[in-house]
Amino acid sequence: MIFTDAHCHLGSRQYDLDRDEVITRMLNKGVSKAIVICCSRHDLMEGVKLRNHHPGFKLAVSIHPQDLEYDYSEKRLDDLRKLIEEYHPDMIGEIGLDYRSHPHTKVQQMHFFIAQLEMARHYGLPVNIHCRKASADTLNILKEHPCKGIIHSYSGSIEMARLFIKEGYCLAFGASVLFPNSHKPQQVISQLPLGRLLIETDSPYQSPVRDHRHEPEDIVNIYEAISRIRNISIQELTAAVENNFDGIFNI
Repeated sequence: MIFTDAHCHLGSRQYDLDRDEVITRMLNKGVSKAIVICCSRHDLMEGVKLRNHHPGFKLAVSIHPQDLEYDYSEKRLDDLRKLIEEYHPDMIGEIGLDYRSHPHTKVQQMHFFIAQLEMARHYGLPVNIHCRKASADTLNILKEHPCKGIIHSYSGSIEMARLFIKEGYCLAFGASVLFPNSHKPQQVISQLPLGRLLIETDSPYQSPVRDHRHEPEDIVNIYEAISRIRNISIQELTAAVENNFDGIFNI
């Protein structure tokens, strides 16, 4: 079986002291396909090395919507274009809107979101979408700037999920399904077309255990939970999710 992690930050400084060990642990668990999200130059440089050594790793680069607090100059977009042309990422992400933690930069977020969607269209790349308390605006923008890709860490309703699917997106779920009161994501997962389901960790973030640094190897627990929600075997789930993962990149 092959487990896929549709969203992890393996280039993060949190892994600088033991990144090789983290990679070994995930590979030993069968997590051999992953999207390495890079929202800084440091993460990108580490991500490039990882992709060179692991054919199943895909590289995503972007300007994160939370990272527009002090610098939202057009130069940042120009620099991103240069990085795309130099390092040839497999995806643009994570991009999108975050009205929960950064509502005061809403205008800047929308501008950078649209600009990066247009970059993805120009370079023929899928996108990885960050959406927090901004479903309506996110959906409207995706309708106006059509791409394909993933809605990261989906937490919305089944009705909104169907609208994102209609626009050509897969929905990724993470460790939220492991919490006792996670009724909403479980309900959505139970009704979601299996052909639109992806699974992720967002590691080192969104750890399901207090004071535990999240790692891609932890995704096996998420798969087990989702297999119970769907009432299908782990084998059937891993095969379906891997197929969805490969489809994002036209493999």
